[in-house]
Amino acid sequence: MHLVGTYANPDWRRRSEESAKVWLTSTYRVELIKKGLDKAGSLNGLGRELGYRSRVHPGWSVLQILLGRQAFPADRLRRLAEYLGHPYEEVLQHQTLPKKITPENTRDALIKYNLWCYLPK
Repeated sequence: MHLVGTYANPDWRRRSEESAKVWLTSTYRVELIKKGLDKAGSLNGLGRELGYRSRVHPGWSVLQILLGRQAFPADRLRRLAEYLGHPYEEVLQHQTLPKKITPENTRDALIKYNLWCYLPK
């Protein structure tokens, strides 16, 4: 009976998907991905470590997250935290609202962490 109530709500999927997405502050997000890039050796290597399986460009989603265009899926963020040896709960302390992610904040963070090559043109 409980499942019927859950599935009867047309928004149940969207809500569960949205709650599984994590937006991090620009500075912390870029710092975390920079550490992942340093350890994995490349954007594609980091994408593979996080479980992305595209043959052509497994790092595409990581790039979109780095640039603040999409949120971290919670399971991928947990993998990144484990990969870097950070407690997941500590990473979640840097969670923010999507509207606080701006191109300017992301640009400043990319410059701060010397990731000039990822600056949008």
